[in-house]
Amino acid sequence: MTSDLRTRLRAGEPLIGTWVSLGDPALIEVLGGSGFDFLLLDGEHAPLDERTLLHQAIAAKAAGVPVMYRVRSNETARLKIALDLGVDAVLVPWVNSAEDARQAVAATRYPPLGERGIGPWRASNYYAEFWEHVKRANEEVALVIQIEQARAIDALEEILAVEGFDAAYIGPADLGASLGVFGEPDPRLDEAIARISAACRAAAMPLGIDLVDLALLPGFRAQGISLFTYGADVSYLSEGAGAAAAALRAALDEE
Repeated sequence: MTSDLRTRLRAGEPLIGTWVSLGDPALIEVLGGSGFDFLLLDGEHAPLDERTLLHQAIAAKAAGVPVMYRVRSNETARLKIALDLGVDAVLVPWVNSAEDARQAVAATRYPPLGERGIGPWRASNYYAEFWEHVKRANEEVALVIQIEQARAIDALEEILAVEGFDAAYIGPADLGASLGVFGEPDPRLDEAIARISAACRAAAMPLGIDLVDLALLPGFRAQGISLFTYGADVSYLSEGAGAAAAALRAALDEE
């Protein structure tokens, strides 16, 4: 599967995505027409395994929307199968050192840039375009690493010096928790985000963040952040259903 997601990401174009944690491929078709630049499928905290990912990737291709998949952990086997299933990008959590970054690059890039195993099942149109895919994959598949721990900030310059990944992404919930901040505004988290942003600007590295409040968007854009995720499938269902039930209840109460 190919898309221009990596090209747009590396160019620093503002991109918006939303989280997917439910496994029904029909949901991918629905969200695929909602106007997001990509869908971020969560294989770390939601039960989206490889078989589920296959069905979702097929639905995403039909819907014409790129898919980024967050793997459960920075392991070669997990990254390899996600890429062989044909996702457009992978998000690797808990990258806390240059060695973690190098491990992610090695698993996601074909030689000579990395050590990705050659067997691109669905990614090569079920082997019908085997070598064509292998030759172009390093240029088309995006690798994003997640910065979400205080110790990652301490190693940030070394991490950003590693070649082969396309963007960094801030996980504010885990980053905040590592700083002793749990879901509330705090200057410690603001300072950490500013430090990451400054380092990424200096390294010409695109940066993303998960938005918990749209009011924060202008400030993040001013810091050079270009990749944003916002909202989630389960939230849309919960909020929409809650609003419908409340409206119906109010109408009944007016009788």
